[in-house]
Amino acid sequence: MPVALISAVDPYPTDAGKKVVLAGFLAYLAERHGPANVHYIKVGAAPQGQFPVQLHVVPGPSRAAVLGNIATKVTTGRASLQEAFLGSSHTAAAIRRVLGEIGPALQIYDTVRMAQYASDAVAAEQVCYLDDLFSERYDRMLQAAQRYGDINISPLGNFAEHVPARLRPVATNRLGQTLLLRLERSLVRRSEDRTVRRFNRCLLVNAEEATILAERTGAPAGRVRSVPPLVATPAGEDRHFDGAAEFVFLGLLSLPHNDDGLRSFLRTVWPVVLDRLPGARLRVIGREARPDLLALASTLPDSVTIEGYVADLGDALAGVAALVNPLRFGSGIKLKVIEALSRALPVVSTPVGAEGIDSGPGTGVLVGTEPAELAELLCSLTDPARNAEVSDQARAHFAAAYARAAVFTAYDSAFGPG
Repeated sequence: MPVALISAVDPYPTDAGKKVVLAGFLAYLAERHGPANVHYIKVGAAPQGQFPVQLHVVPGPSRAAVLGNIATKVTTGRASLQEAFLGSSHTAAAIRRVLGEIGPALQIYDTVRMAQYASDAVAAEQVCYLDDLFSERYDRMLQAAQRYGDINISPLGNFAEHVPARLRPVATNRLGQTLLLRLERSLVRRSEDRTVRRFNRCLLVNAEEATILAERTGAPAGRVRSVPPLVATPAGEDRHFDGAAEFVFLGLLSLPHNDDGLRSFLRTVWPVVLDRLPGARLRVIGREARPDLLALASTLPDSVTIEGYVADLGDALAGVAALVNPLRFGSGIKLKVIEALSRALPVVSTPVGAEGIDSGPGTGVLVGTEPAELAELLCSLTDPARNAEVSDQARAHFAAAYARAAVFTAYDSAFGPG
């Protein structure tokens, strides 16, 4: 049975949470239907390198189309900024042409950005993957900005590549950021609710957000669901922690919640750790570090290294004491936590960083709220016996909730008839 997934995101390499989810969808669809029957319709630039299923590239919107969308749709409340930046009649025609050639029984639209390309008749039979509940994300960012005066709440994040260059400066000052977030919070909430009413099924990765959206829209039972991400289990890799006070932060550093959480951690938690463990080291793995983060890390050259993207995380994660996830705001499920669980790596997180994932004693995910508490948890995991205990709990947690068989069973329900 031919199936199609429509997205503006290249899933490879899987160096961000969104990419991990999309790559997992493709792995599932290829196994269930065969790679020759799985079609990925990519809006915008063509992916680089090999692609595991049938690839169709269609042109993204022109600058004129984007500006026209802003003038006619955003200002009238008919579309969110996300939709405006990726909306085009030419793109719509190209997608319809490809779908007509394929004739897929199952069509999966990636977020409200692509959902706008499904007619009401098509949407009523198909699936939209909403990713995170963006209206909740933006609301929390605004709340965090009021609570923490030092937050850079850039509303573009890794979506900036889709925004015309002449419009990006609007989001570089605090007033502009706040106004854009307030606008987009309202607009995207309207789009999310509209998508739920139009589509046969809407999926999110966070069960709590799925409940919020279902209750908010009064959706019929089963229309809004949560699905776990598929995170590959590393083959033949064993932890070999020897007691070194070495920790790791993992994530795309241009994302506001990662940038803010890490800078806050370096200012408030890391000095406490260094007081107790003078030789401690923090490895920061992730692309697109912002200037403020680089400047802060440069003041800690003996204990903090920013390493950029690392293709093979095996060696980087096998010998560290824990993954640090000190987020102060955000939404959705943080896939870095599940990545750590897949490698039996203990996690120390704030409550926000662990949202949507079982945490606490016995889970491999230790949660603290205050700097002293987070520092204590990190220091405790440098004891090899304690680390081994929490590592075993992380391994068991992953096997029960995120192993391939469990995820594919959930996907059978999410993408199957109904």
